[in-house]
Amino acid sequence: MQKQIVLLTGASSGIGKAIALRLGRSNIYFPILVSRNPDQLSAVTQQLEHGDYFPCDITDSTQVEALVNYVISHYGQIHVLINNAGYGKFGGALQTPISDYRGMMETNYLGTVQLTQAVLPWMLQQGSGKIINIASVAALTGTPNLAAYCASKFALLGFSEALQLEFSPQIQVGVLCPGPVQTPFFREEDPAALFPPFILRHSLDVDRVARHAIQLMKRPRVKVIPAGISWMLLLKRWLPSLFFYFNKKMYDRFLKKEQSKTSSSHAMTK
Repeated sequence: MQKQIVLLTGASSGIGKAIALRLGRSNIYFPILVSRNPDQLSAVTQQLEHGDYFPCDITDSTQVEALVNYVISHYGQIHVLINNAGYGKFGGALQTPISDYRGMMETNYLGTVQLTQAVLPWMLQQGSGKIINIASVAALTGTPNLAAYCASKFALLGFSEALQLEFSPQIQVGVLCPGPVQTPFFREEDPAALFPPFILRHSLDVDRVARHAIQLMKRPRVKVIPAGISWMLLLKRWLPSLFFYFNKKMYDRFLKKEQSKTSSSHAMTK
């Protein structure tokens, strides 16, 4: 049986690396790994039983064109595109510089659009294809100190739903919306200082997210994980005023406590 060609972005670390390792052990899929770091890509590819890689900055149209040309010339088709490349920065809506808003939108949203536009004509020509976009719960509800990130993921979700309406059933589109994930996304920051305890209790390890991403390829749709936070989003849909009331209460209490800790810490160092 011919393996399905899977083009995976953001594959050198975090969620992308975990997905790559699962794909590379599969008898069904042949992964082609993409990220901006060729050394990390090569290291990940060496851990796979089968696969290939191509360094590419998805915000650069020339590099995207070269990537797609390489895959088509070497493998003839692309069965699945997994748009995972992205990053986030914490900071208040006013404290976050416009350059960070622009950077996250360029990578998390417009980079995905650019690569999708390059791949989609080939999928249509071959008669089928699947596009899986790795978003976030931040695509479904705003979060304090993540306004720029939320905006980029909201845009990604809207784009995904429009694609599904425009090109299904020939092209199937799925969106994975995980809660907080234990990845380098947090960099050196303590997640406990960024999320209320209720949210943090539902944080996910990358392997679990990767497993859900692979499952989503079989039946693409919008999927929220873990299920323990899905009820919050149902509350937002059916009783939005109540959702915002409790969500604001939770975050106000949490942020006030964190500010108190910071003030106490500063007082002790004086």
